[in-house]
Amino acid sequence: IYFRDIPKVTNLENEKVLRFAQGSILLKKVKLPEDNSGYSIFTELSHYSEGDAYDRTGSVFIIPTNSEQSFIDGLLNGKEHLPQYFDKDKKQYEGMVVTDDYLPPVELMRFYTSFGVHGYNHIEVANYNWPDSVIFKQEVTDYASMLKGDVWVGIWIGNYVHDGHNVTLDIKYYPQTVSTPKKVYPLFTTVNIMEMAGQAYPENLFRNDSLTVNFSIGEDVKNGYIRYISTGHGGWGGGDEFNPKMNEIFLNGDRIAAYTPWREDCGSYRELNPASGNFANGLSSSDLSRSGWCPGTVSYPVYIHVGDLKAGDHQIKVAIPVGDPAANSLSYWCISGVLVGE
Repeated sequence: IYFRDIPKVTNLENEKVLRFAQGSILLKKVKLPEDNSGYSIFTELSHYSEGDAYDRTGSVFIIPTNSEQSFIDGLLNGKEHLPQYFDKDKKQYEGMVVTDDYLPPVELMRFYTSFGVHGYNHIEVANYNWPDSVIFKQEVTDYASMLKGDVWVGIWIGNYVHDGHNVTLDIKYYPQTVSTPKKVYPLFTTVNIMEMAGQAYPENLFRNDSLTVNFSIGEDVKNGYIRYISTGHGGWGGGDEFNPKMNEIFLNGDRIAAYTPWREDCGSYRELNPASGNFANGLSSSDLSRSGWCPGTVSYPVYIHVGDLKAGDHQIKVAIPVGDPAANSLSYWCISGVLVGE
């Protein structure tokens, strides 16, 4: 995965890894087992730097294609071919929320690359032996009903580096007791996977506003929950990366959750970050606490209980007090939400 001038993909080819958005997105149609009800399913991504020294946002995702429109339309033809969402200031965001005719990408795993593992292992810091790669692994059995047959699987790392990153993805199946696959309804993802093809940053999306998504379910859902991933960005002292912000989630007008995504364990992963900048006080950049993520780790989902939902129309809102811009720097939040239930 890198950032280069590459030929534009105009046709989908099976059995081939396709590159989009200047090489920052890899996409491939893979054939997965049709019967996966007796398995625990995991995504496992091996990653190392080929030249990028910095911590970057990454996402492993699948693209649903059972609606009139899909995210593939945007990849092939440009962001203008994706459904538009408008905030209260009429700023538009492409392909981020469910509509009657469109399902957004389903985020299997959010990960954050380390500072330069492998590519910068020549940097010497006392008492550290850098590994050759970082392994990101997460269970995704919740999505078993979508991980069967032919599936478009993608990986994205936001970067502007010619040599970029090396990745290897496996979807692994481990035998377990047979269970009924859950119902899955993708709702939203503000992760701008097509960033390098002009897809908007969600920097104004929550400013004095909320993300509001209207959706319909065709049948009743029991014991439902939102599988919610949230990370804050804005990498300066006053930015949301380094300042805790409460996330509030509302369903049909009722507040169902309020929590603050915040990771204080980032120092546990110092050995994965050879290019992390060191400060005079003894800390390193990768040690610093962050809004829901750490360099070299997976950002785990939070399960937000919604209980039983009747078939029909519903509305979900997410409110986050995003920080104000400073000069050319901006804060924004990458969130994704999927309704899962029986």
